[in-house]
Formats: sequence, structure tokens, C-alpha cells
Amino acid sequence: MSKYITIFFLFLLVSGILFIILGSIIKGGDPAEDVTRIFGIIIVILLSFLISQIFYLINIVKKKG
Repeated sequence: MSKYITIFFLFLLVSGILFIILGSIIKGGDPAEDVTRIFGIIIVILLSFLISQIFYLINIVKKKG
């Protein structure tokens, strides 16, 4: 189980680093950008969870086969 938690946090960390890098490159003062960034972070968290669950399901299928 710790393997999948590690995968989740790894994807979360990599995505966070990309958000920081891209956020420093793209500058703007529009309030809509903040809302877009918040939704982007939420989507990244959910997709990281989904990716770790997919790895878990792949390993379950490998063990049965």
C-alpha cells in the first residue's frame, strides 16, 4: 500500500513543481487566473489519485493472471 501512496505523492510533487515553474513564467493580474489556478490544482490532485489507483488495479490484475 505504501507503494501507491508514494506514487500519489510523486505525481503530486511533480505537478506542483510544474505549476510553480509555469506560474513564474506566465504573469498576469486577472482575478480569473487565480480561480483557474485553483481549479487546476484540484484537477491535478484528483488525477494523481486516479493514476495511483490505476497502478493498484494493474497490479491486482497481474496477480490474478
